[in-house]
Amino acid sequence: MRRHYAVLVFLAAVLILCTGAYMAGQLILPAGQAEFRPRPAWTPPGATPAGQAAATPTVRSSATSGLPGRTATPAARATIPSAQRTTEPTGLLAQTSSPTPTATETLTPEVTAVAYAFELARPVRHSSGDCPGSYILGRITDARGGPLANVRLKLIDEYGNQQMQTSKAGAGEVGRYDFPLFGPPRRFYLSVVDAQGRQLSPVVEIPHGVGAAPQTTCHWADWQQR
Repeated sequence: MRRHYAVLVFLAAVLILCTGAYMAGQLILPAGQAEFRPRPAWTPPGATPAGQAAATPTVRSSATSGLPGRTATPAARATIPSAQRTTEPTGLLAQTSSPTPTATETLTPEVTAVAYAFELARPVRHSSGDCPGSYILGRITDARGGPLANVRLKLIDEYGNQQMQTSKAGAGEVGRYDFPLFGPPRRFYLSVVDAQGRQLSPVVEIPHGVGAAPQTTCHWADWQQR
C-alpha cells in the first residue's frame, strides 16, 4: 500500500515538473525566437549598401550643431554683376593707354667738312680718241699749279680690284699719271693717298662704258694740292 502511494506521489511530482517546464518554455521561447530571426546586413558608417542610392548628407550649421532636427542650408554664392567687375574706370584706361604726345626737339647732326690735302682742280672730263686707248689719266699740281712728282693714287673698281700708280717724274711728264683700263664696262673710284694708303683726297667715281656717255674711252681727272 505504501509502495503504491509512493509511485503516485512520484508521478504527481513529475507531472508538476513537466507542467512547470512547459509554462516556463512558453514564456522564454518568444524571446529566443526573436533573437534568432534573420537580421539585415550590417553596413559600416559612411558606406552605401549595394543596390541603394547614397543618401544626401545633411549639412549642419556651426551655429546649430548639437541641436537635433535643425539643418543649415548652404549659403548661396554671391554673384558679382558684370558692371562691378571693372577694376579701373574707363576714362582712366583711355588716359593711360593713349598718352598725349609731347613735342620733341629734333637734333640735326653737324656735318664736319674734312680738310683733304688734294682736291679736283676741275670736274672729271670724258672724251674719246685723245688717249692711246681706254684710260683714266690726268695731272697733279701744287697750290700754284706746278707739277708734283711721286704722288700716289689708288684706283678701285666696283668689284674691289685695286691698282696703285705714282705721278711721273720724267722730263716732260712730271706730275702726270695714267691707269690703263681692261675688262668689261664698270665703275671706278679714284683718290689720292699717302705712302701708308691713307686717303688724302675725296673719292671720285668714274664710269667707264656705263652711265650717260658709255662710248667715251678717256677719263681725265686733274688734282691740285690745297
